[in-house]
Amino acid sequence: MDVFLVPAGGDGYALYCEVSSPLPDVAAPPRTIRGRLVNVFRRVLAEGEAARRPRTPADTHVGRIRAAVTRRLAEAVAEQRLLWHLRGQTGARFVWPDDLGAPAAADIRRDLLTHDRNRHRRWTIVDGALGVASAPVALLPGPNVLAYYFIFRSVGHFLSWRGANQGLARIAWTDVSSPDLSRLRQALSLDPVARAAAIDSVATTLGLERLRGFLDRVG
Repeated sequence: MDVFLVPAGGDGYALYCEVSSPLPDVAAPPRTIRGRLVNVFRRVLAEGEAARRPRTPADTHVGRIRAAVTRRLAEAVAEQRLLWHLRGQTGARFVWPDDLGAPAAADIRRDLLTHDRNRHRRWTIVDGALGVASAPVALLPGPNVLAYYFIFRSVGHFLSWRGANQGLARIAWTDVSSPDLSRLRQALSLDPVARAAAIDSVATTLGLERLRGFLDRVG
């Protein structure tokens, strides 16, 4: 797994990777409450992924509510995917701009993961209470999109907390410096057209198809 330390405007940085689904599919229907909640999470994850693709605008009140919820799901999927995937890793490559030193880059990574661990631990508690309250409704048949949303948030924050903790305590990081990421920092100060072209050039070199969209969100 490759984790990139990308400049995110000003003096800021963000951790970024492009990985597949963080949870494997299961063939048999889940029998336990925990299994059913995870199954809800998988379905909502798929909905969030689908929301990242262009869709026909909704023309009903319920449709607009559902569209708003799925947009939030898409944002959560994009934000937390890296942390979800870190849960199962024991080793990873850490790619950082070569105009930073290795110790400075490692300190930034540690600070970002510590912030994420504390934030997601806090929201696990808050959204967990809402998830427990909405679980009986979400597990019934029907389009219970709001209940699904709260379960998604509580499970997602829990998985993110575990992923951040894994990255801090258990992953053996292999450092790799990258001149392309240093070039990316320079690209962020360009005018919008030149910025987009420069980011796409770096993204092509590094094999990161969704990098520009990520920087547009965090920059």
